[in-house]
Amino acid sequence: MGERARSIGVRAVIGAFVLVGAAACGGTTPAQAPPAAAPTTAAPTTSAAAPTTSAAAESRALARVFPDVDDATCAPAGSDVRTGSGAVPTEAYTCDFSAAAPNATVIFAEWPDQAAAQSWYQDTADLGPRVEDNDQWQVGGVTQGALYTAANSNGVTISTGVYENLPYTWEIRTSTLDESNTVFGLIRLQQSTAIGG
Repeated sequence: MGERARSIGVRAVIGAFVLVGAAACGGTTPAQAPPAAAPTTAAPTTSAAAPTTSAAAESRALARVFPDVDDATCAPAGSDVRTGSGAVPTEAYTCDFSAAAPNATVIFAEWPDQAAAQSWYQDTADLGPRVEDNDQWQVGGVTQGALYTAANSNGVTISTGVYENLPYTWEIRTSTLDESNTVFGLIRLQQSTAIGG
């Protein structure tokens, strides 16, 4: 979001420079908007500072569980999001978090049922021993479900969280545990009581 705010500020500075430059060169500057129009011209600046979404992103049902999927850095997940037992998600997105950590990605998924979500979690557990002590994850100090963090054979740290009794998972993929923890602090997760079944 800081990057978006920075580009808006650059546009405003460039726009002011063009207006000042036009007046200095004998050009004309646009007349000021009448007072009644001020809120209309101010609105785009306000909405531009908010996270941007595409028309397709606005209709993403999974955003009610994982608001981050509406971000422009998220795209529908590929066919590689599949459990070892062959289950595929009903909806899944891969989001780029490389602004927080090099090559960091997060996969948000809804599965056909809780058993399939648990299978995705189990695939991470099957990678090997935990690389951290936490075995549960929380939102607002309330435990939401199981957490397993392991490293795969390529040295990628994979942290997988599954909602207890719900068909939703999130998975952070980074180079280190510290990077994983940084990304976890940035993703927006809902409490299960706000999601429902």
